[in-house]
Amino acid sequence: MRLLRPALAVFGFLVIVLVPLQQALGQEEIQPTNVIKSPKDESFVLPYQAANRDIRNPVVYKYDQSKGQNWIFTVDDKLSYVPRNDSKVVITIKEPAPSEKYIQIFMYGGDEQKFVVAVNAPQTGYQIIESGNWVYEELVTLTHSDNSGLTVTDGKRIVVDRLDIQGFNPASIEVYGMDEAGALANAYGGTLGIGILYGSPSDTPIYYVPAAVMIGVGALMGVLLWKKKRSSSS
Repeated sequence: MRLLRPALAVFGFLVIVLVPLQQALGQEEIQPTNVIKSPKDESFVLPYQAANRDIRNPVVYKYDQSKGQNWIFTVDDKLSYVPRNDSKVVITIKEPAPSEKYIQIFMYGGDEQKFVVAVNAPQTGYQIIESGNWVYEELVTLTHSDNSGLTVTDGKRIVVDRLDIQGFNPASIEVYGMDEAGALANAYGGTLGIGILYGSPSDTPIYYVPAAVMIGVGALMGVLLWKKKRSSSS
């Protein structure tokens, strides 16, 4: 009995201290890396832990200033997904508050690699506008201009073509993967790269490129992002 009581006391201490500590570490602050800002583009990289945050505790990246109506947004998904068809990462692009408008991208792991694009707007509410598959190691791109609407590629093909969403002015990004706290992990390694090229079409002729070649534009953005990463790390 004399040995049992100290053992129980130690066990109780571990339960009281270590379990809350483990929970706290699971929601530790995640800092973006390779943050690069210029007058025409901005990019950053998140570690895989961002996909293991829950919907109430997403990783939030706020732009210093909203980006206007003309932009090309790229997602470089290099996450190592847990091998389940429901493992995923969710990327939400939001307008400045108090706007409730946002664009959401779901990228799933597993064999199916599902790809979902949704838009929430006051006029229409929340709508899924595309559901298909994405191509691993290929850039996903979203392009918007004030006269051509929203175009989305899944890495290989155009899945949303010049959809009128009544304008969109990106101000922040939210990333998560779990639908609720305590759910199964979505990723165990890798990174998620996010970039945006923005500005007036008159200053950025790339916006006049037909939608059919936007996938090539996305690949160019990927090369530029890769070069910037190398130059910033050297």
